[in-house]
Amino acid sequence: MSDEPDLLTTLDVARIFKVARSTVVGWASRGLIEYTRTPTGRLRFYRESVERFLEQERRNVGG
Repeated sequence: MSDEPDLLTTLDVARIFKVARSTVVGWASRGLIEYTRTPTGRLRFYRESVERFLEQERRNVGG
């Protein structure tokens, strides 16, 4: 078992939320979803952070 966090791509997160990738990048730049960068500069999102954000959005919408 690895201690490495489960990371998602920008496209993975966009598919989860059914939004454009640019929306996900905007959320990251505003600090709404915790992320890291690969050595080449690409964004990767922590699954736990994405799940927390998804739960918050569901509560905000009332669903």
